[in-house]
Amino acid sequence: MKKALLLISIILSAASALRAQEAGASVYNKSARKTSGVATGNLITMDGKDSVAAYYVEANVLMNMKADEYIALFGLAHEGLTVADANQKMDAQLKQFIIALDGLGVKSADVFIDFIAQNRVYDYTSTSNTITEKLSGFEVKKNVAVRYKDKSLLDRMLAAASRVGIFDLIKVDYILSDINSVRDRLMEEASRIIKKKEESYSRLLGIKLRPQGVFQEKYNAFFPSEMYASYTAFETGKVVDYRSNTNVLQKRKTSTFYFNPLSVSEFDSVVNAMEVEPVVQCTLHLKVRYTLAQ
Repeated sequence: MKKALLLISIILSAASALRAQEAGASVYNKSARKTSGVATGNLITMDGKDSVAAYYVEANVLMNMKADEYIALFGLAHEGLTVADANQKMDAQLKQFIIALDGLGVKSADVFIDFIAQNRVYDYTSTSNTITEKLSGFEVKKNVAVRYKDKSLLDRMLAAASRVGIFDLIKVDYILSDINSVRDRLMEEASRIIKKKEESYSRLLGIKLRPQGVFQEKYNAFFPSEMYASYTAFETGKVVDYRSNTNVLQKRKTSTFYFNPLSVSEFDSVVNAMEVEPVVQCTLHLKVRYTLAQ
C-alpha cells in the first residue's frame, strides 16, 4: 500500500517552454492556445470486484516535421445570363491560369480542376409598390488544386493568379509523404520514455512494476492551417460627451494572424526542434498498464 501511495504522489516531469520576456502584439489575442487534447496524469485505478490496483506509465511525444510538398487551393466563380455564358468565362480564366502555372514550371499532372457548384442566381425588381424576385442568371464555381514542393513558389502563383483575376486562395495543405515512418519514430521515442520512467521508479523509489499491456495509443497530427490564431491590436479612447444625435465614426482596425504551435510543456520529449517556418506537428500519447511486481 505504501508503494501504491508513493506511486500516486509522483508528478511526471515535462519539458518547460522557454518564454522570452518580450511580448509582441499577440498579447491582444484572448483565445487559448490549442492543446494536443490528451488527458494525462491518471496513473492508478481500482479494477474488478476485488479492487485490484492497476498502475500506468505514460509518455506524450511531439515530433516537428517539415512538409514534403504542398497543395494550394484556389477558388473561382463566374456568373452569366446562361450556364453556357458562365462556363465560357470560367474556361477562359482557367486557361489563362494554367498557362501562367506552366510558365512557373508547374506540370499539368500537378494541377486538378474540381467542379464545385452550378447555381441559379436571383435578384429583385421593383414596379410601383411591388418588389418581385426573379431569376437573373447562373453561377458556376470551381476550385483549382496545385501541388508543388518549392515553398517559395506560392508567392509567384499568387501573383500569377491575381493577374488573371483570381484572388481567392482558399487554403494551403501541408503533405507528409511517409506518415508511417513518422509514427514508427514516435513509437520508438514513447517506448524509450516509458522504459526510462519504469527504471527510474525502481531505482529511485523502489517501486517495481510488471507490464501487462498497452492501455492507450493515440496518434494525432496538427497542420499549420489549423494552428493560426488571430488578433486585433489597438488602443482607443472613450467618447465622453456623447449625445443621442451624435454619430461616432470609427476607424477600421486591422486583424491579422500568426502561427501558434503546440506548447512543448505538454510533452515528455520533442523530436526535431521547432523551425522558424510553420511545420506539421505529430503527436503520440502512449499509456502502458502495469501491476506491482511481487
